[in-house]
Amino acid sequence: MSPRVGDRDGYGRFGIIDETADGLLCHECGRRFTHLGLHAFKAHEISADEYRSAHGLARRGLVATATAQTIADNARRTMGTKAAFIEARNPSAARAARRRGPEAISPAGMAAIIASAKARRGTGRLGTVVTCAWCGVEFCPLFSAAQRRFCSRSCAARHTRRTSR
Repeated sequence: MSPRVGDRDGYGRFGIIDETADGLLCHECGRRFTHLGLHAFKAHEISADEYRSAHGLARRGLVATATAQTIADNARRTMGTKAAFIEARNPSAARAARRRGPEAISPAGMAAIIASAKARRGTGRLGTVVTCAWCGVEFCPLFSAAQRRFCSRSCAARHTRRTSR
């Protein structure tokens, strides 16, 4: 019988990453580390993918939150200044590659989507102006939202919080 999420799994629980201020709990040895994938490779001689599949963990999350944030901040700060990165960056080529992927939309399909969007343009509004019950801004709701009294979810939430007290 295969383990279920939450079942005991070595030192941890199957499918759950235990993170504290000291780091992530290793299911194999019970110690805590900031970079669990690197630890699994060095100490237990298994790859991060093997560790994930053995313990039912998701693709992301083998790095402590603070460490992941530091890595992301460093990349944002430094990659924008690297000439090779800037020269190689090509958003249109990236978009084309995504379209060629497994769920790619054919050129004819894309043309149909664009034509449909153009045909619908301007037909999605009721044509009546409503004043937001919370902030007083005027807006024109969509056909599917004929009963809307608020311009946004945040105004509706503020109204709900105010009236529930």
